[in-house]
Amino acid sequence: MILAGCQSPGPVSTAASSQRASSDEPGSASARVHAELEAEARALGTVQGVGAMAASMDKTGAASIPLLVGVNVSNQAFSAKSHARMKAAQEEDLQATYRKYGMNPDGTPSGKPGPGSARAN
Repeated sequence: MILAGCQSPGPVSTAASSQRASSDEPGSASARVHAELEAEARALGTVQGVGAMAASMDKTGAASIPLLVGVNVSNQAFSAKSHARMKAAQEEDLQATYRKYGMNPDGTPSGKPGPGSARAN
């Protein structure tokens, strides 16, 4: 029961939209945030593991109850925070793609070619 509670949330999964072409490229905002969130997830899992080891020293098992509650709360908070950060990073990548192809911030054509646009014949 303690092992299930002290597992790290693991890699953050997000549904990648097909319109976000640059979200997986190295150096993109999404790639940067994803790397940061993986490091934070490892740190959170380590802290939870250390707490579980300390709680396992209690022969009565009473120390594991607040530990499990705390682990569940911290996992839910981390999940909500990581989801919000990934959504913001995906929007940042989407706006960068729009700028690259000379589009308006809402995704409509601006009529001006951007640096990544095809040349007019």
